[in-house]
Amino acid sequence: METYAITFYLNENSHSCGCEGHDHDHEHHHHHRDDYDIVATIKSFGAWANFMPDSYLVKSTSKANEISEKIKPFLESGDLLFVTKVAKDDVASLTPGVVEWINS
Repeated sequence: METYAITFYLNENSHSCGCEGHDHDHEHHHHHRDDYDIVATIKSFGAWANFMPDSYLVKSTSKANEISEKIKPFLESGDLLFVTKVAKDDVASLTPGVVEWINS
């Protein structure tokens, strides 16, 4: 079982307002995309901790590329995803409890 850090960013500007070809001197009321599917997928890998906004730690038997491939269907153009294995013997954090959780 390894610990992975997963960070994602959903680009709210990658969506069309649906008014192509029209004057854009009007207000848009965009709805923020839900990240429920991404978060649910992250939580499905095993023990997890949400240590920063849009950043999770998971303890899993899956590899980084497997984690990325399972999250990929929920991403759109302009979204970002980063998955990396965390080395227990070389980790630092100023967020309380993070190092302890990784080493537990």
